[in-house]
Amino acid sequence: MRFKYMSTGNFLKLIFLAFIASVLVSCAAINPEKPTVSVLQSPPPLTNTLNNIVVPVEISLGPYFKDADKSVPAVTSGSDKPCSGIRYDYQFQKDSFRISTVNNRILSELHGSYWIKMEYCAACSDMLSAKPVCLTPVIPFSCGINETKPSLRIRLATELNMNDNYGLSTKTSIQELRPLNPCEVTLFRFDATDEVIKEVRKTLEKQCQQTDKELARISFKKDAEDLWKNMNQSVKIPYLGYIHFEPVAISLVKPRLEQNKLYTTLVLNCRTYLNQVPDKTQATELPKLTIISGSPKDTFDLFTDFELNYDSISRLFTEQVKGKTVDFNKNHFVFDAVDVSGLDQNRLVLGIHFSGTKKGILYLQGIPVFDNTTKILELSKLEFDLKTKSVLLKSAKWLFSNRIYTELEKATKLDLTSQFNDLKKMIDKNLQKKAGDLTLSGKTHDVSVVRIFPTLDHLYLRTCLKAQLNVKQ
Repeated sequence: MRFKYMSTGNFLKLIFLAFIASVLVSCAAINPEKPTVSVLQSPPPLTNTLNNIVVPVEISLGPYFKDADKSVPAVTSGSDKPCSGIRYDYQFQKDSFRISTVNNRILSELHGSYWIKMEYCAACSDMLSAKPVCLTPVIPFSCGINETKPSLRIRLATELNMNDNYGLSTKTSIQELRPLNPCEVTLFRFDATDEVIKEVRKTLEKQCQQTDKELARISFKKDAEDLWKNMNQSVKIPYLGYIHFEPVAISLVKPRLEQNKLYTTLVLNCRTYLNQVPDKTQATELPKLTIISGSPKDTFDLFTDFELNYDSISRLFTEQVKGKTVDFNKNHFVFDAVDVSGLDQNRLVLGIHFSGTKKGILYLQGIPVFDNTTKILELSKLEFDLKTKSVLLKSAKWLFSNRIYTELEKATKLDLTSQFNDLKKMIDKNLQKKAGDLTLSGKTHDVSVVRIFPTLDHLYLRTCLKAQLNVKQ
C-alpha cells in the first residue's frame, strides 16, 4: 500500500480550513423555511339561540277583597206570605267577612245573624172576599226578636284559571252554608232556619257571580304587551356588535295564591343573537297565551366570537418569554420573541426567535385548546415543524433538549382571565338600560369557549356567554 506524501504546509492549511468551517457552521444562523398555508376558512356563522326572559309578576288581592266585602250587603231582607201555611218576614245581617288564600284557592268566610217573623194560617179562602183571607185565627211566632239571634256560617271557595285573552278566569261556589244555632219553634216543631238558608242562598249565588266579575278585572295583557314590545331590543356591545332580542312566543306560569297575593311569571321566548348590524326586526302582534306549569331557568345563552389578533397574541407570548435563558452542556439558548400565525387543520404556527450559542428561528406547530376553568389558552400536541426539525438534525441537535422543549411548552400558555373578565364587565354594563316602561339589569355568570378557529388574520374563540337578564316593570 502506498501513502501519498503531504507537506507540512499543506497539512497545516487543511487543519486551518477545517477549523474555519467548523466555526462557520457553529455560528451560522438557523433559518428554516416557514410552514406555508394556502387558504383558511372563516368561522361558520353564529347560530341563533332561543332563550327565556323571565319576568315575575306579583298582584296584591287586597283591593279586590275590599271590593268583595263591600259587595256583600250589610243587611239582606225578604218575605214569603202565602194565603195558607207558614208566612214570614226575615232579615239577615252581615256580622263579619273574611277572605284568605289557602291551597291556591280564595276562601271567603261570612258570619251573619238573622231574625224571622212568622205566622201560621191553617186554611184560606177567597169565596167571601175579593182577596184570599185566612179562615182560622193566625198564630204568630218568631226567632231572634227580643232574644239572641240565630246565626249562620257561610264559606265560599274560588278556583283560579286563565282565559286565552290573558285574563283571570275564576269560579266561585258555595262550599258551606251552616246554621250555628238553629231557629226551632217548639210549638210546631218547625225549623225556620231552612227558610232563611233558602233565601240567603239566593243572595249568595249572586255574590259568587259578583266575586268572579271583580276578579275578572285582573288581566296580564298589558304586562304581556309591554314585555313583547319593549323586549324587541338591540343592545350595543362595544367591539363585539349588537345583541338582538327577538320575541317569538310568550307564556304565563299558572298563577298561585299566597298570603293574599297572586304570583305568576311571564316568560318571553326570544331568539337571541349577536352581529354587526344595528337594525332589529319589527315586533309582530302579541300571540296567543300559553299556560305552563312552572317557570324555566332565568339565564340565557349567547354565542359570540372573541377575536384575537395574531399580533396581540405574539406580543403577549413574547412578554412571557423574552430574556429567558436555558443552558445545556456548553450551549446557551436565549428567548427573544414569538410570532404566531394560523395554519390549516385547526393548528397554529409559533416562530420562536432565539439567540445565544446559536441564533435564528424555530417553527413549532400545535393545536390551540382552551381550559374554561383556568381561562388558559395553550397549544397541545406541540412539535417542531418538519422543515425546522430537518435543519436541526443537520446543525444543532442539542436544541431538541427536553429542557428547551419544556420552556417552549411554557411559552405557549396564555392566561386570558383578565380579558374575559373585561368582556363580562363590558356586557353587564351595556345590559343596564331602560326599555320603554321596563328596566333591564344584566349579569354575566360565565364565559366559556366552545370552539376555536384559526384563520389567516385572527384566532377566533367561539364563546358561549351565560347571563341573567332581570326585567322589572
